[in-house]
Amino acid sequence: MSQELFERLRRLGLTRGARNLKPVAKPAQSRDLNKQSGLELLGDRSLRTLFPSGRLEESGDSACFIVDNVYPVKYKHGHSYLYDLLDQQPSSIAVYCQEERLEGLDFRDFVFLDTETTGLYGAGTIAFMVGIAFFETNAQGEVFVVRQFFLRDHDDELAMLQILGDFIDSKRGLITFNGHSFDLPLLENRYLMNRLPGSLRQVPHIDLLPFARRLWRKRFGSVALGNLEKELLAINRTEADVPGWLIPTIYNDYLRSQDARELRRVFYHNEIDMLSMVTLADYLVRLISNSTLEPHPIDLYSLGKWQADIGMASAAEKTLKEVLRSDLPLPVFHEALAKLGLLLKRQNRSSEAVPYWQQWAATSFDEVDAHVELAKFYEWHEKDLKKAERWTLEALSLVDSWSRNRSEILHAEMVRPELAHRLTRIQTKLSL
Repeated sequence: MSQELFERLRRLGLTRGARNLKPVAKPAQSRDLNKQSGLELLGDRSLRTLFPSGRLEESGDSACFIVDNVYPVKYKHGHSYLYDLLDQQPSSIAVYCQEERLEGLDFRDFVFLDTETTGLYGAGTIAFMVGIAFFETNAQGEVFVVRQFFLRDHDDELAMLQILGDFIDSKRGLITFNGHSFDLPLLENRYLMNRLPGSLRQVPHIDLLPFARRLWRKRFGSVALGNLEKELLAINRTEADVPGWLIPTIYNDYLRSQDARELRRVFYHNEIDMLSMVTLADYLVRLISNSTLEPHPIDLYSLGKWQADIGMASAAEKTLKEVLRSDLPLPVFHEALAKLGLLLKRQNRSSEAVPYWQQWAATSFDEVDAHVELAKFYEWHEKDLKKAERWTLEALSLVDSWSRNRSEILHAEMVRPELAHRLTRIQTKLSL
């Protein structure tokens, strides 16, 4: 519908959304929440009763329901106090999220953002709740504000997007959990559908999910925020919470019945998500900047591997050497030895890698990669063919012991020819 046609229809008395239709021969409605929504008969099931601090904020011809919850920065959520994050520097993680614009910023400049939606995919999916959270200073001093925008029906979306956009423009960065793949594309699409400018992609963005995958997937498997709360952050949600998969159903039920009681669980869920993002952000920055008092060895290995993968050779070497002084499960110990050895080899420092390859070989019973690395080193770098022959023979002997199951036998059949070829070449050189 063109803007001109819309204005003509509005002047004739046509408005969007059945909620806004005015009764004949009655005074204009006030902005009272219950009367505006037709909820005056619902009693303690209404938004007004269940969220007494809620307010309507207008933008143009529509309005959005907003709830604020204010926390002192000394509030402790899990392991951390909210103010702990303010001691950290966003620039310390810039290289990990490839965001150069973090330099010079403070976490007070950021807004945390999380959405609750009518579904996961599809052009018709909307965010019926957008939660934001931010540090600010008021009459009581510095506080942390959790602000939740809620759509009483879909007609509120325009106001929500306008108010949200104005607030985001007043900040210098965003922090989300899976915002890069979900929240931001969804909101950008809704701005587009409402013919509004969207600037969400124009500010520095820290998405905590890629950090979680890199740092904690090896230890926990699942890096869903709820699992990280339990396993990492010492956060326990109350029975007021609701599983994420149920949230769209609760909202659809509300649209049909206008009974807001179950929505309290959705507001709680969204609020805890944002508080947990603060605790998670503090934890990961401390881990990366090496200010966590006792990082878990597996997490430290994950960090060292990440540093090596993105070319931070010096930091990776330091981290991996620290890891190898820790008490690690044997498979992770082998991975750390292999990663450090490869890091040194790529810097033409193979001789420094030898002790790590030797540790790896001495404790390996179902792989021969360390033996092969040592055989290569002595054949091509040290020109010590006798040692190259010895490591190749040890590898072949180990392969011959692999007969416990079909998988081992198949693996042995794959690696034995290469080892035999290597042994033949070395022995030929020895005979010359």
